[in-house]
Amino acid sequence: MSRFSESSERYRKSIEVALQKSLGMLGDSPLREHIGYVFAMGGKRVRPLLTIYASEAVGAFNEDVMRASVAIEILHNFTLVHDDIMDNADTRRGKTTVHVASGVNTAILVGDQMMALAYKNLEIGSGAHLHESLRIFNEGVKQVCDGQALDENLAKMKCPSMQDYIRMISLKTGALLKAAGEIGAVLGGGTEGDIVILGNFGLNIGIAFQILDDMLDLDGDTERFGKPRGLDIMEKKKNFLYVKGRQYMDSKKFEVVDTVYSAASVTEDDVTAVRDAYHKAGIFEEGKKEVEEYTGRALSNLEKLKNGEGKDALIDLAGSLIRRRY
Repeated sequence: MSRFSESSERYRKSIEVALQKSLGMLGDSPLREHIGYVFAMGGKRVRPLLTIYASEAVGAFNEDVMRASVAIEILHNFTLVHDDIMDNADTRRGKTTVHVASGVNTAILVGDQMMALAYKNLEIGSGAHLHESLRIFNEGVKQVCDGQALDENLAKMKCPSMQDYIRMISLKTGALLKAAGEIGAVLGGGTEGDIVILGNFGLNIGIAFQILDDMLDLDGDTERFGKPRGLDIMEKKKNFLYVKGRQYMDSKKFEVVDTVYSAASVTEDDVTAVRDAYHKAGIFEEGKKEVEEYTGRALSNLEKLKNGEGKDALIDLAGSLIRRRY
């Protein structure tokens, strides 16, 4: 096992313990069990790991960093609970979504309570850096909400541009990873320059992460990713493949995609037809190039940091995200 694998496994275990411990802050809340259910769904814990490694890259990991990393992860999971309601998703990470298991009203309240819990974790752990951490956190919340709204708007646009798409994922996905890098730098004792560097790293790795996610939605292992293949198509989302396909494919070849997106309902055969059309037109290859481009931008930021285990861990973390396979 590599040094990165060992440290990430160790930190993931600590994150899980901290998430469970944070449930105690809810007291006898009737929503406590439901939030525990969300935590038990698991996940890659990318955002808290980024927060931790960012702190190590500029200074040192400490308890304040752990509490902030948990706050970031709770915020991320809050967005997933509400996203699942908006997307009418039945499963998340292979498990029944909260709104299906417990009802939409309960799921909305679960998300709201998780937001409060995220702030509570940040509040008790940020010490002298409380104001700056809250500022970054608040900006992350704002941008994630704006990104979700843009995602909704994109679905209604006939011909969204790549610029529209990148702006949307920069907010919906990139903003929270940016906030994770920045808060880690703040609490690790980094300079203003360090904060910018690690924020840019998070933003660009977030964009690469989302483009790859869009491809895995259609071409990934459904058991491994815990959701049906082609969910974006079923929901008529204008993801990377759709936007690049409309830009890159001639109208005759794109007709297959247009027909499926115009249909009242989408079958598995429809999903396969769209996937095949994208493959034949080289859209997946274009996506891989974009993933490499934004990952390269992320890593180029790290070149400005001093060498050390934290920096090495961030490089390895970026590599682990883009090595996810179909």
